[in-house]
Amino acid sequence: MSKQYATLKDVAKLANTTAATVSYVLNDSKGRYISTEMRERVLHAAKTLDYIKSSAASSLRGKQRKMIAVLVPQYSNQFFTNLILAIENIASLYGYILSICNTFDDPDREKDVIQMMQQQRMDGYIIIPTRKGNENTKQLRKMEIPIVIVDRSLDNVEEYNRVSTSNYQCSYVGVNHLIEKGHKKIAFVGWESGVTDLICREEAYIDALVKNKISLKNKFIFNDSFESDTGYKMTKNIIETHKEITAIFYAYNIQALGGVKYLKENNVKIGEDISIAMIGTPDWAIVENFTCIDQKAYNLGRIAAEMIFNAINNETQSKYKCIIQDCALLEGNSVKNIN
Repeated sequence: MSKQYATLKDVAKLANTTAATVSYVLNDSKGRYISTEMRERVLHAAKTLDYIKSSAASSLRGKQRKMIAVLVPQYSNQFFTNLILAIENIASLYGYILSICNTFDDPDREKDVIQMMQQQRMDGYIIIPTRKGNENTKQLRKMEIPIVIVDRSLDNVEEYNRVSTSNYQCSYVGVNHLIEKGHKKIAFVGWESGVTDLICREEAYIDALVKNKISLKNKFIFNDSFESDTGYKMTKNIIETHKEITAIFYAYNIQALGGVKYLKENNVKIGEDISIAMIGTPDWAIVENFTCIDQKAYNLGRIAAEMIFNAINNETQSKYKCIIQDCALLEGNSVKNIN
C-alpha cells in the first residue's frame, strides 16, 4: 500500500500548533497575526511531511477516489491513443476513471500537472515521462504512490514499475530489414528529444550498420523537432541533396507523415524511387501498406493498467516490476528489394 498523504492535523502536530494555524500559514492568509517563528515552524513541518494541499472534497485519510492520472507527451501520436484506450478498458473493469493530460513533452508542464494531480489525490499514475521525469516523479516515488512508467525510463532511478517496448529493438529491426533488402545508404530521420530511451533508436541505427559491415561513411543522420512539418523538411533535404540514399528510416511516424507528404507532392514513387520504413503503426500507414515496426501499443497499455491496479491493491509478488516487450515487423510494399 502507498503511504498516506499528510493532513493539516499531521503538520499541526509536528509544528506543535493547531490545524487552523497551519491552514492560515499554508494558505498565506492575512486575517490574523502569525509570528515569524511560528510560520517557519509550520513551513518546516509541512516540508518534512511532504504536505500537499488537497483540492478533493473526498480526500479523507484512507479513501480512494477511483481515479488514475495518465500523462502522455503527444496527443497527436496514435501510439498514445491506442495506449490510453487499453488503459481505459482495464480501468473500467476496476470501476476507475482516467484523468488524462498532455504534457507536450515539456518538463515544466509535466511538473505542474503532477502537482495538480496530487492535489486531487489520484490513486495512481501512469506516466510517459519527459526528459526530467526522474525529477518530476521524485515525490510520488518517495511517498510510494502507485506509479507505472511507460515507453521510456527514468534516468538514474533503479526501482520503479516500468513497461515498454524495446526502443532499441524497434530501430534495429527496421534498419536491419532495409539492409537485408540490399540497402546500404539509409537515411535515419529522428528527433533530438533528450530522452535516453529514445536516443537509443539512433544508436541502434548505427549498430545495425556496423554489424552488417557497412562503413559509417554511409551514415546519414537527420534530427530535428518532433513534428510532421520537420519530417517534410528533412525528407526534402534528403531527396534534393543526397541522391545516393536509397532508403529512409523514420524513427517516429509523425515525422514520416510529413515525409510521405513531400514525396507524394513531388512524384517520388515510394517503394520504387525511394524505400521507406518507420516505427509506429498509424492508420494511414497501415491502409497504404507501409513497412512498419509495431510497438504493440494496446498490449503495452493493458500491461501498464494491470500493473497499476496490482500496485494499488497491493497484489504484486515483488515491490517493483520491469517488463520490456518485443516489437514486430509488419512488412508492406514500401521497401524495394535491390539485392
